[in-house]
Order: sequence, then structure tokens, then C-alpha cells
Amino acid sequence: MARKGLAVRTIPIMGLLAMGVLAVVAAACENGEKGAEPTAAPSLTAAAVTATGTVTPGPTFVPATPVGTVEARVPSGKIAFASRRDGNGEIYLLTAESEVNLTNNPAEDENPDISPDGSKIAFSSSREGTPHIYVMNVDGSGLVKLTDEPLGDMSPRWSPDGKRMAFSRTGAMMVMDSDGSNVQQVTEPKPEATAPLCEAGGFLGGWSPDGQRLTFYAASATRGLGQVCTVKVDGSELTVVASEPPAYHVEPSWSSDGQWIVYRFIQPDGNHEIYKIRPDGTSSTDLTNNPAMDIEPDWSPDGQWIVFSSFRFDNDFDLYIMRPDGSGVARVTNTLGKDSDPSWGP
Repeated sequence: MARKGLAVRTIPIMGLLAMGVLAVVAAACENGEKGAEPTAAPSLTAAAVTATGTVTPGPTFVPATPVGTVEARVPSGKIAFASRRDGNGEIYLLTAESEVNLTNNPAEDENPDISPDGSKIAFSSSREGTPHIYVMNVDGSGLVKLTDEPLGDMSPRWSPDGKRMAFSRTGAMMVMDSDGSNVQQVTEPKPEATAPLCEAGGFLGGWSPDGQRLTFYAASATRGLGQVCTVKVDGSELTVVASEPPAYHVEPSWSSDGQWIVYRFIQPDGNHEIYKIRPDGTSSTDLTNNPAMDIEPDWSPDGQWIVFSSFRFDNDFDLYIMRPDGSGVARVTNTLGKDSDPSWGP
């Protein structure tokens, strides 16, 4: 979304800000994902959070895509991503050798994020109706539910040390320990109609590599704007990073060296490009420069690659990789059904 997170979600997203975001992208990402119908105002109460049990799902192992149908394999590590190739949202794991369906569940499973040590994947799932945060081992075993907020939680992101997890709760940025305990609110959304955009709530992007700040995006269809923002984990020093030219700047992800934030820019002419920018808002650069829709970028752990989803061929979204300067673009998945929302881990 994102990442991450702006593409139309198949889980209920609550709050006025989310309504605007979904309206913005309803026409942009229209190949198979359903729009949400939010009806409730944001809840700012941090509910008691406990792990609610474990199950052991059966991963479906799929052979790696044959050489010749993709331009490259994953050069290092592994990429978790959401795919609709099975008709509903599932979490897949992509390596140089295979593609694995880790969730294999009729619910909508989305927003995957690989832990810093590569051993676990956090994600959101609507398997109980409302989206909640779950975590599982990287092989799909040991599923644990971490949150139980009535209005839903989404977009989990591990802290760089793996001890905490940030996530979005009806527009608020939240932080908890990685076992689901010690839930704390970082930002409290203000009224969308009157507040500065980055103060009106948004969707989480991720952590700075030093663990001191979060990046997120806020978007409003009524204003025709989206902005990339950062904030300290204690809620102070809210900063607007990407807002010019006025349009939609969304789905940020911080590089491992802290020098860049990559994000999606929905340009005034409607084209979707992947940009990078310095955390101080300087040196904005178009990396993709392609007429296709490019969305939901994420960095490789070593900072040598960027993975993103693109609607370039076969009337479908597949995953692509490129170098941080935009060179070396290559497709790494090639299946019918939207592949998106990638998270690159070790």
C-alpha cells in the first residue's frame, strides 16, 4: 500500500482519511482488487493486545519461474509479497530458487514485512473479518495473531533491531513490542478537513535505520494531495519530506544507509513513477520514467537494489527490481494475478 499501502485494499480501512485515499486510487489500480467501504470514525484507543494462539498453515511450494519468462532472479535474500494469483490475497515468498505460498488461506492476507534477521514475516489478515496483525515463521509455520483492535490494524513494519513493530491503526501510527505487548500511540490524527495533511493521519511506510523515526504517507482526495512524512517514534518532530509538486506522494521506504527514501509519485498527469528523495526533502529523482504504473517500492537490505510492482506487460502487475539509480530494471515474477506490496529481507 505499501509500500506500501496505497493500492486499493481488500480489507476494511476505517476513517475519513482512508476514504480519500481509496477514492484516489480506485481508478488507478482496478485490475482485480476491491475497494473498501469505511463507515466508522477513527478509534484512537490502544486496545489490550495479546497473542491469541498459533496454527500451522501448509505452505504450497511452487517451482521457480522457468528461465526465459523473467529477466532475472532475486540476486540476494528473499522477497515476501502479496499476490492475487490464487483469486484472493496470499503472502508469497520469492527466492532465487522458488516461489512459495505461505498463507494458503481464503482470507485476504496482505502487507507482508520480513523481520531484520529474515526469520519471520509480519502481515495483516482479514481472516476474522477485520484486519489484524499476524506474524509467522518465514516458512509459513507458527502463525500468531498479535492485535485485536475492533476497527482493524494494518501495515506492520519491524524495527531495525527486530524488538518492536510499528503499524497503522485507523490513521494513527502505533508501535508495540514484537510479541504484541506494550502498545503505544505515536501520532493522533487531527480532523482531515482542516489539519495539515501530515497531521491528519496516514499509512505507515517503515523505520529509519537508526530506529529513531518512522516514515508514513498521508493522502486526501478532497485536496488532491498526498505527502511523504517522517516523525520521531516519541511523536515529536513531524516533518514533511515529499510534497512538491502538489500531487500524490505515497508509499515511502527508507534505505538501509538512511540516505534515501524511495516512494511512489502519482504525477498530475496520472502517471505513477518510483522516485527517491533525501530525508531532508532534497534531490528528488524519478527512477522509473516509464508510462506504465509503477507502485510500492522497497529497498534490498544491502541497499543495492529496489523492488517494486509494475503494470508493464501482459495486463498484469509483476515484481521488478532495479538499481538505486534506476538502471538494470528486470522482471522477477511473471504470473497472472497481481503481485505487489514487496518486502525484501535477508
